[in-house]
Amino acid sequence: ARPQHEDPERARRRAKPDVRPARLRRQPVEQPGQRHEPAKARCNVGRDEGRTDPCPAAARAGDLARAETALGEALTLYPDVPGSYIRLARVQAAAGRSEAALANVATYASMGLRLDISRDPALKGLSDLPGWAEVAATFEKNGSPSGDADEIASVIGHPEFIGEGLAHDGKGWLLSTVSGRTIVRLADGGATTPFLKGDADTGAIFGMAVDRQRGLLWAAEAWGDGVPEGTGASKTGLLKVSLVDGRVLARVFLPDDGGAHQFGDVLADPDGTVYATDSAGGGLWRLRAGEVQLEQVVAPGQYASPQGMAFCAEGKALLVADYSTGLHRVDLATGVTTPLGGLRAGMAGTDGLLAVPEVDFGLRSASPLPLGVIVTQNGVSPQRIMLLRISPDCDKVEGAHLIAANLPGMEDVSLATKHDGYVVFVGRARWEARGQDGKLTRPDPGPIRVFQASVPGMTF
Repeated sequence: ARPQHEDPERARRRAKPDVRPARLRRQPVEQPGQRHEPAKARCNVGRDEGRTDPCPAAARAGDLARAETALGEALTLYPDVPGSYIRLARVQAAAGRSEAALANVATYASMGLRLDISRDPALKGLSDLPGWAEVAATFEKNGSPSGDADEIASVIGHPEFIGEGLAHDGKGWLLSTVSGRTIVRLADGGATTPFLKGDADTGAIFGMAVDRQRGLLWAAEAWGDGVPEGTGASKTGLLKVSLVDGRVLARVFLPDDGGAHQFGDVLADPDGTVYATDSAGGGLWRLRAGEVQLEQVVAPGQYASPQGMAFCAEGKALLVADYSTGLHRVDLATGVTTPLGGLRAGMAGTDGLLAVPEVDFGLRSASPLPLGVIVTQNGVSPQRIMLLRISPDCDKVEGAHLIAANLPGMEDVSLATKHDGYVVFVGRARWEARGQDGKLTRPDPGPIRVFQASVPGMTF
């Protein structure tokens, strides 16, 4: 469920938005402010955009000043959306403001991303400017292999399988599959054995969360038109599974209100409450321990396409990744959601979040400590795994460290978890082997690849 990628170069080459369901399709990426800000803040200028917002119309009409103003307002609202800097640079270049355009391209590069401006008619002229050499060097560095990740499983399985989520149940690795409609156990070398004892109603399985204290595995489930291999009416909800034997213990569906909904990521807290992001509906839901009905935390439409989650602020808040606009803090008592401030790390295009409170950043005496959060990003170029330092009150990004990017086998990153001091993630999920119709584009899609990586200089 990757919506249209924020990275302007990848946006033309990857069709995930129309293929991946909710979390994966992540709803055609709404531009910053499009869902919850006035129309004047919506701006989407570029070769891949131009549907209903005012900026393309303004640009076509030659009203570049209006387009630039709208993009600037959008970036004021959500400054961590890399693609918006490129769209603004295009407008500025068209208006003859080359130095300003180059400055925004440099900001994009400073987020650790890469872009070939020679393929962008609006920007390729910037390479003649005196300051271009430094920006070009940054792009080259950003495209170089970084970090160290070891492959721990190469999973063939059924060619239709799409590997999405990982979980460790204390016995071994579990992998959720989307079109495979199951959860499998991984053996050494990548062999798989069935784990989930599904039934005729089992749908595509996305993110998972283990509750070892209660012997449970929770998973996001969805089916119907729009899901790879899915047919019929759409449905989504939480799947409650026994960790002991893989039996389905219960399903908790999100009631049909006539709108588009699809659960993609789940998170369980110590008291047994489970949270789920609705990537198609743009809301956040909660199932309290012992309850049988879902409770709304954040109303549908507040996000464009919410993805991964992590607890923060001592459990009083939730960090949520919106694929379109970056990271947000949700007050769990009130449901109020606020974009994170601080360092501009280019967090639009984030799929998974994983809290690693074991990372102390060398601040053992500090109280309260900042929170470490692992981020998996597949909506930027390069796709990457990062470690963020989040402020104790969960309102800003204080630092960012690249764990892995541009490594062989990391062309289709999905979700991550942690085990035995390593971050473990799906580096190749097989989404890239599907076309816009959700069908395989080749008979042999190659293996699903799982990697582990350490966090340099830190122990958790």
